[in-house]
Amino acid sequence: MKDFIEYIESSCSGIADTPTLYRYKKKILDEITERANEITHSGLKDEAVLCDLIKDEYPDLQEGYKKFAEEERLKKRASLMRKLIAVGSVAFLAIIFFVYFAISFTTRRWDITWLIIVGGIFALVIYLLSFGIKRLCKMRRVFHPIARILIAISIMMATVFIFLFCLMLVPMPNPWTIIPCGIIAMFVSDAVFAAVTRQKLAIINYLLYIPASAAMLYVVLGAQSVVPWTPGWLIVILGVLADLAVMAGVIINNSRYVYKQEDDEWNED
Repeated sequence: MKDFIEYIESSCSGIADTPTLYRYKKKILDEITERANEITHSGLKDEAVLCDLIKDEYPDLQEGYKKFAEEERLKKRASLMRKLIAVGSVAFLAIIFFVYFAISFTTRRWDITWLIIVGGIFALVIYLLSFGIKRLCKMRRVFHPIARILIAISIMMATVFIFLFCLMLVPMPNPWTIIPCGIIAMFVSDAVFAAVTRQKLAIINYLLYIPASAAMLYVVLGAQSVVPWTPGWLIVILGVLADLAVMAGVIINNSRYVYKQEDDEWNED
């Protein structure tokens, strides 16, 4: 034990004495002691050889300290960020309710000002979901479907608020068309996510989303009188053709990797 302590102290000489360094030394000493016990139980009794083996396994403690200090810094930063988010969320809600009551009592438009509460809460939820999405994207692929669901929820919450806002304040025909627009945005974002993260069988998503988005786009454009209903149905046909083009592209691309068996020079006729 004394030799290990002396080795740790000599290896860490020159590093500023801080609580982080103390925790690092204690961590290394615990690891070395546990490792030494394992080696001793395996049958090695020579302390000099044991000490040399341990030193070989921990050759650069100063470099290890740099990594340990960086991990500590990131943990402290994450802890501070969580506290700021919690306090900021409460403060944001307090401001939203203050603005809501202030505007409501001033204008007496209680039938409209409730949008302030809905919009504020939706914005806060979407903001908090973004942290979960970012965290899940850095984790293993098995957690990516959860991130995709959270992205879809965020987009639909924004869509619902835009729909309510337009319904109450913006004179537009058929405001319900905002909902299928949000669904299209959800499909597009999920397809982009699948492409960026290289999800397996992402092609299936594309083949489903393209014709579905084309059909919804046809309904939106027709309801808003952007295109006539009669020739507008060609948008759906274009979606199907786009599906066929994607399938053809995948088939052509995969044909390049068809295995061609070469003559085996080891086989005799």
